[in-house]
Parts: sequence; structure tokens; C-alpha cells
Amino acid sequence: MTRTSLLRPPETAVLAGIFVLAFRFPGALGGWLEPAMALLFPLLLLEGLFRGRHAGWTWAAILAGLLLLYLWVPQTLASKGGLPFGLAVLGTVLLSLWEATGLWLVALGSRWAFRRLGALAAACAAALLLIGWEAWAFHVYPWTWGAAFGSFPWTARSAAFLGASGLSALAWGAGAWAAAGLAGGAPWRRTLAGPGFAVGLMLLLGGAWFLLPRGPERTLDVAMIQPNFPAGERWLGMEAEMWRRSDALLKAQGWPRTGRSTLLLWPESSVLGRDDRRPEPRLASEAATRGVAWLFGTEGGPYNLVRGEAAGRPAFVFAKTEPMPFGERTPGPEAFRRWLDQKMGFVSQEAGALKAGCAFAVPTPTGDLRVHPLICSEALMSGRARRGFELGRADLLSNHTNDGWFDRSIATDLHAAQIRLRAPELGVPLLRATLTGKSGVFHEDGRFELWGEPLSEGAYAVPLRWRPVRTPARSAWLLPGLMAGLLVLLGWKALSRKA
Repeated sequence: MTRTSLLRPPETAVLAGIFVLAFRFPGALGGWLEPAMALLFPLLLLEGLFRGRHAGWTWAAILAGLLLLYLWVPQTLASKGGLPFGLAVLGTVLLSLWEATGLWLVALGSRWAFRRLGALAAACAAALLLIGWEAWAFHVYPWTWGAAFGSFPWTARSAAFLGASGLSALAWGAGAWAAAGLAGGAPWRRTLAGPGFAVGLMLLLGGAWFLLPRGPERTLDVAMIQPNFPAGERWLGMEAEMWRRSDALLKAQGWPRTGRSTLLLWPESSVLGRDDRRPEPRLASEAATRGVAWLFGTEGGPYNLVRGEAAGRPAFVFAKTEPMPFGERTPGPEAFRRWLDQKMGFVSQEAGALKAGCAFAVPTPTGDLRVHPLICSEALMSGRARRGFELGRADLLSNHTNDGWFDRSIATDLHAAQIRLRAPELGVPLLRATLTGKSGVFHEDGRFELWGEPLSEGAYAVPLRWRPVRTPARSAWLLPGLMAGLLVLLGWKALSRKA
């Protein structure tokens, strides 16, 4: 029986299950499950493809994994988006088809390089194409394969050097190398060199993280309120209810404390139904009378906003710069967007500007501490987070999220798992304030804490102490440099083969 005549559905089901395990359970088995599955999936997928597995089965395995991962989407689209359930299922299938096709093309590119140039070229092609796909391809919901390595602190710290997409490239490059060895009958020592190199490099970089330069120590008391308000609903008294809960938490903690500043964080959509772009002295007095700096999620006309208030300071108003396609904004050119919005009765959100000073200044006894906010899905985009962090000269990141749209699904965990590498990448903590759970904190050293369950209330006090780490991943040249290095290796391999 030839390799191509083997029964494919069972293999496809196994691969789809491995795909899901790489993202489904944040922190399972002490953090080892996700990185192990993230290394295993590309190895097995590409090994079958290199041996002659029909490309259609490879595409089907990726598609099945995505459909299993997105099981929560149809119900969300139906209940929150007002779509008929059948149309919601169709939308989920189309979403999965698009995402699966991108990874499938990465796999085909690696197979092409394997057949013509060998194992090293296959590894370089897989790594190069995956970086390009994650950085520039169209994603309905942006994500990175390397996020799986954020579940374990030691591997998460390697993101300080490689970034999330660099870890994605490492996993797929190692998988392609091992797959080529298995397909070509190479000795086991050579076959395992790729995965061994990947694991060894992450361990080495995880240790090298402790040698990176650090800034002066920062301290901050953070109070976070998770109100479990219904997603997207506007009602009178939202701010008053949030203050009632905040005052109870501050009183219980005895905050603000002498010698330490307190930042009060409210999630995305914690205050709705008014235009908070306008001047409003009362808001500043609310923060001043309590002795806190206050950063909260609100709205202003067509903008999704966060607003910050601190005593004696002008209001900080910042709009989301990357509205989600289909969910918050119709994609496409402006003329097409406005025409389609009119036809559908939809109002697209406007994008804010990412510019210098895009950080909220929290007064502290040792000087201002600057917080750059990431509104919901913006935290998924490592390039967007890096640019905002740099322009705001930030000391800390906050993520204001309305995960009430996800109901009780796994989506709130998936979102958290995909944003957690922003902290080690940029070398500062990331505070996650959600509307309905799970709120938490991601530390610069790769540790993280998430509290509560989906659709739950919470009030959390977080005394923070950290030293910002000056990481290589802060550089805008990191991904271009990685891609240039991979291109050089591919070119050298092609030239050596011709010689």
C-alpha cells in the first residue's frame, strides 16, 4: 500500500485535535501542553505532505482544526450579531476557510523548497512564509502561532528576543526540518536537530533574559473592576454603579496608600451612552476626590475610546486605532465602506490616530508613570502594541476588553492567550481589565494571572513592582531582520545547489 492510498480522515482528525490543543487550554499541564502541541502540529502536518500526502488533506486538517477552535463563533454571531443561525454558521465556515488557506500556502511553500533544495530550505521557507502571513496577510481575527509559547514563563521570555512571530517561525521551521528528515530517511540525530535547536534556543534565550538591561524600579497600586455588564447595552447609571464598586474596593484595601499612587482601571464599554471626547470637569474631580488616577473605557460618537483623569492634569482621550473588520468596521476603501454601511444599516467605527504622547500619565511620588492603553483586539497585534508603546514612551500597558460578546465560550481564554506575549516582548507588565471576565495581569517575565470565569463580577487589587526590561523585540527592525536572514539562507542554499 502506498503512502498516498492510506485512509486520510483519521489522520486529519488527529491533526485537527493537536491544532486545538496548541491554543485551547492556557496553562494546562503546568504550561507544557501548548508549546508541545505547537511544535508537534507543523512537524506532523508537513511530514505527511513531504511524503506525498495530497495537498487537499493538508488543507482539510488545518480547516478542521480552525472549525473546532471556532465552535463558539456561530452562537456568538447569532445571539450578539442578530444573524440567523444558519448564516452565522456560514460566516464561521468562510472565516475558517480564509484562515486555513493562509497556513496551507505556508505548508505548500515549504514543500516546494523541500523538493528543490532540501531540508534547510524547507525550514527557512516555512519560517519566512509564516512570518509574512502573520504580519501582512488579511486576518479577520489577528493571531500568531507563537502565542502558544506564552503559557510557560521560560519560553515566554524568549519572546523578548524573537517576538511572537519569531517564535511562530521557529516552531514551523523546526517542524519542517524534522518532517524533511523523516520523509527523506535521515538519521534520527539529524531529524531531531530542528526541534532540539528550537527548544534549546528558547531555553537559552529564556536564561539570557535575566541579562537584559533594566530601567529603574516602578511601583503602582492597581484597582480593576469587572462589572459583568451586558455587552453593548447603554443604560443610565453605568458610571455611578462602577464608582460604587470602585469605592468599596478602595475602602477595603485602604487605598490610596502613603507613598504609592493608585491607578483605577475600568474595562472597555464600562461607560456608554455619552460622548466622552468633550471637556467635562466633573470627571477630573471624581478622580481627584478619591486620590486616584482613573482610566476607563467609553465612547465618543463613532469612536471606541479610553479616557484618563488625574488631579491637576488635562483629560487623556485615546481612540481605538484598529477597529475589528466585520465586527466594528466594514472593511475596504472608505467609499465602499460608506455605501455598504448604508445598505446594511451598519455604522462603522472610525479609527483613531496613533501618535506621540499616546499614553496616560499617572502622577507618582517619583515622577509620572506612563500607561499605554490597548483597546480589546489591539493587544493581539504585536506591531501595533510596539508602535504605541514607543510613541507613548510607556512604562506599562493596559488592555481594556469587552469580552461579554463571547458569552461563556472559550473565546475569552483564547483572547488572553493571544495577548500575553505583549508583556515579555516589550518588557513591561500588561494589565487586562475585562467587562465580564477574565481580568488579570501579564508580567514582563512571562508569568500571568487570570481571575474569575466568563460572565462573572470581580473587583481586584494588584500591587505592582517591576523594572522595565529593554528587550530586542522593542525594535522595529526585528521582523525585517529575521526575514532578511532567512532569505539569505535560502539564497545561499539555492546557489550552492546550482554549483
